[in-house]
Amino acid sequence: MLLFLNVLDTEEEKDKFVRIYEGYRYMMWYSANEILRDKELAEDAVQEAFLALTRHLDKVDESNVMRTKKFLRTIVKSKAIDMIRKRKEGEMPLEDAAEEFLLEAPTDILNELIEKESIGRIKDAVRKLDETYRLVFEFKLVHQLSDKDIGNILGISAKTANVRYFRARKKLQEMLMEGVEHG
Repeated sequence: MLLFLNVLDTEEEKDKFVRIYEGYRYMMWYSANEILRDKELAEDAVQEAFLALTRHLDKVDESNVMRTKKFLRTIVKSKAIDMIRKRKEGEMPLEDAAEEFLLEAPTDILNELIEKESIGRIKDAVRKLDETYRLVFEFKLVHQLSDKDIGNILGISAKTANVRYFRARKKLQEMLMEGVEHG
């Protein structure tokens, strides 16, 4: 933990980090271990998550315990998934930032549904997203992080984070549109 504290500037940041570390490290380890099924790798994922947290400590609102838990789980799960991806040789996702894809502006069914449909239906659709897209979507909407911050947490570029967010929105729109057409 001393390594993390050396990265922080103020005593206030250090105190906040210690409280978060002591309060959530076991929950984070458990979340990472669920994915990795390896105690040592889970510990590594937690350490990487805490390192990322030192750069985003201002994003944690300690007064909102549920939001803090969700934010920390999202970070540690991302790190665990990253570790799995790195272990698999030759299976790196294709991250082409196709400009045409970003410029396509189909009818934004998602915005319409947010206004008209229940949030529960949208949450169900978000849960069905591939983890790669779901994490970015949650960081962007739930935690209101910038593409740059998301990229830092996930170890990807800001542009890749932006592309993944737009792909997540497009996939959600398709899933929700299917429900409208069949419902």
